[in-house]
Amino acid sequence: MKTNEIQDKAQEWQGEAKDAARNLQSKLKDKAADLQETAQEWQQRAAEATRKAARATDEYVHENPWPVVASVAVGCLVLGFLLGRSRD
Repeated sequence: MKTNEIQDKAQEWQGEAKDAARNLQSKLKDKAADLQETAQEWQQRAAEATRKAARATDEYVHENPWPVVASVAVGCLVLGFLLGRSRD
């Protein structure tokens, strides 16, 4: 092979490598955008589920205040007993 042929071949490969790199970069950007969109959808779903649970809890507590107060009192009593035991 002549020097010119080698240089031409090297330039051809370099061009192909640059094209491949551009294609890969484009695919990675697309994937990153898709992942970001999916993450935002998950965040919205989680926020909506949290709001829904908070509303349901609020309604239950307003409709049944004394059983909730009693449950919390018993839970605190048990927690205090467990934490207050001697560690010996």
